[in-house]
Amino acid sequence: MGYRNSKPVFVLYIVCVSAFFASLNQNIYSPIIPLIKDSFHVSTTLVNLTVSLFIFITAIMQIIYGAILDLKGSRFILLPSLILTVFASIGCAVTHSFTLFLVFRSLQALGTAAIPLIAAATITDLFDGEERGSAMGTYQTLLSIAPAVAPILGGFIGDRYNYQGIFWSLVGISVLLFTINLLFFPKDQKKQQTSKRSGLYFYRVMLKDKMGSLLLSLSFLNFLIYFSVLVYLPVLLTNHYHLNLKLVGLLYLPMTISLIAGSLLFKYIQRKISLITLFTLTNFVITFSVIGFGLTQTFSLLLMSLSLFVFGIGIGILTPSYATILTHQFEQYRASAMGVFNFVRYIGMSIGPILSGILLEVLSSKFVFTVFGIIFGMISAFGCLLMYNTKNIDNSSSTDKPSF
Repeated sequence: MGYRNSKPVFVLYIVCVSAFFASLNQNIYSPIIPLIKDSFHVSTTLVNLTVSLFIFITAIMQIIYGAILDLKGSRFILLPSLILTVFASIGCAVTHSFTLFLVFRSLQALGTAAIPLIAAATITDLFDGEERGSAMGTYQTLLSIAPAVAPILGGFIGDRYNYQGIFWSLVGISVLLFTINLLFFPKDQKKQQTSKRSGLYFYRVMLKDKMGSLLLSLSFLNFLIYFSVLVYLPVLLTNHYHLNLKLVGLLYLPMTISLIAGSLLFKYIQRKISLITLFTLTNFVITFSVIGFGLTQTFSLLLMSLSLFVFGIGIGILTPSYATILTHQFEQYRASAMGVFNFVRYIGMSIGPILSGILLEVLSSKFVFTVFGIIFGMISAFGCLLMYNTKNIDNSSSTDKPSF
């Protein structure tokens, strides 16, 4: 059974739910950090290491898994990854050693890192043109919902069943997903013969490609800014506006909702206008929203919140937009391209809080975020000129496939 004789929509929702679980696995952990610290009697730094290591491993594995997917197919990696996630989650639940807990948490990252990439690669195999863009929107919507739902779910389970309850829940979900994918995920099609120089050679070629390097640069900067805002926002709201933590948590909600709204909006708007137009408009929307956040953050809580709402919509639109353009640009090596795309996003997420923390020690927050917006706008302007002058990227699948 190959992709084309499977029911595409059914498979789409299987892979999207699986990707939702991978994001859940990462984000459900945040509320139980104090429980981990107290249960294992370790420092906050060591507990934070489990978070950073999870993201770092996830980022690195995007490159490795991407090359394997293009050679071996999705099912070859998906089922072993879910099995690894099951055993790693069991290990996290039963161990009393923090060292072993760190090892099992790392193995969890190793298992779940493949799932979002497999989902994106499967979507590009199942759909073409506008349908691919719409499917990418569905995929990104579920990924956007997970960070909003996971902390609430994690707090509820952790409060009643301690941290072990979190990981036993993940064991159950992993077993269920393994069973569903074992029964219904399509068998890998026979892969096309690829050049012996493919793999790492492709990554070098992709980075030399003007369009590829541009999209990766914008993705990196976009998520660097986004996570810089996420870690700075509670400091701003508590120190400057003197809000309590409950209100601080509620003010994250508009950004989360707008992120989901942006992903849903992409599904429909990409059918109406070309990707290049959508790319242009949304990049400048993000530019002005980031600059707006920088200028209004200490001046008006309402205007600042409005800027963040618009910023969230922009990210929700641009993420599937970038992914769709990349898969059109590198049609034969879609999984590898998505692997690099995810890798760059995760690196941006990791660097953002660190870089902004250093900058905010010596510069004003208004200056830092305004400059972030200006830099993003300058790269976006260059990107728009490049897209209009060199290639006409539309919502249909490209017939010009690069050879390597």
